[in-house]
Amino acid sequence: MKPAIGLLAFCSAAGMLGWMLLMPDAVRQEIEARTGFPVQAERLTLNPVGLALEGREVIIGNPAEFGGGKPFMEIESLTAHASLSALGRGEIWIEDMELRVRRATLVVDERGRFNLDGFANSLFAKKGSSEPMPFFAEEVRLIVEELVFVDNSLPLPKSSSIAVRLDQELTDLEDPQELFSPLVDLARRVGSLPVR
Repeated sequence: MKPAIGLLAFCSAAGMLGWMLLMPDAVRQEIEARTGFPVQAERLTLNPVGLALEGREVIIGNPAEFGGGKPFMEIESLTAHASLSALGRGEIWIEDMELRVRRATLVVDERGRFNLDGFANSLFAKKGSSEPMPFFAEEVRLIVEELVFVDNSLPLPKSSSIAVRLDQELTDLEDPQELFSPLVDLARRVGSLPVR
């Protein structure tokens, strides 16, 4: 009986380790498949027990329709805890998240589409649909050092950059767009991008 319990414990531990090693690549591929934005990470770990995600030096690129070029987000670090039971029901429930962004490049393409809208809308949409998943985030801390604005909707495209050193805590968010609302507000205030 003891050898069977030992074997079961070993298999469980090996399975958990395999899950933790394989899941980060699956997370990266899922983000790319949903959004069309390429993702690279120096380190990305997912602990399925408690659904904890950690990332270091995560680069989310801009797809070709947004000019390719500079990455959409250069994330220094990301930590998040979400509800596994909510995900099982097809809902996104973020308990807490901290996102430290070294640089965010916000782009409006030739047709007036905004890369931030495209990313957030498709990331949190139901699979194979543009319909959003039910979403709630209890606590989010967003830290951004630099914002780059690129407006390709003008006859002569315009680019500008500002050091923002934004550090904002957001609570009780019910729309995924609210995760990035401080960036959109800055774009409006600075007047660098034609965003609504």
